[in-house]
Amino acid sequence: MFSAPLARWLLVPLAAACLVVAPGAAGADEGEDDSPRISTRITAKGEVIAEMKVAATPAAVRAQLAGAEKAHNLAPTTISSKATADGKCEKVALQTRGFISPFVLETRRCPTATGWKETLIASDNFVEYWNEWTVKELPEGGSLIVFKTRTLPNVAVPESLILSQTRRVLGKLMRNLLGALGES
Repeated sequence: MFSAPLARWLLVPLAAACLVVAPGAAGADEGEDDSPRISTRITAKGEVIAEMKVAATPAAVRAQLAGAEKAHNLAPTTISSKATADGKCEKVALQTRGFISPFVLETRRCPTATGWKETLIASDNFVEYWNEWTVKELPEGGSLIVFKTRTLPNVAVPESLILSQTRRVLGKLMRNLLGALGES
């Protein structure tokens, strides 16, 4: 058959076509997943950031995001997640929707002073992967929730398409969190 590098390059047009024709994929309007409560943006460094203000207290938000499995299940791309204790952190075996088959990765999710940070331990499917949840109390009450990520799969697809799709996924993730908080 084909060698692995050749097969990878032969899949480029197929993967790009899947991104463009998939519902809610990169070809759609950039702002369609934003709402008055949720904003998403892509930074010059290739980070994708989603923010929203909620009426829920930081403790209520943290309760919804506590545990890697619970947090990952808010993402529409998660197929499965299995967390195991690793000191104060969690190791996470994660499968997410890929372009043709599921992406498989192992991460480490650790608490921070303001939320959680998750970093890549191992994966053949990702060049770079990390994310960070931040939850801050607002002076007027409620919480500001920020999710920041850098996700770069090991596929031969333009990074601009990957970033655009990631932006849409974060919009859906935040809407799912709103629903979990009873604020949808």
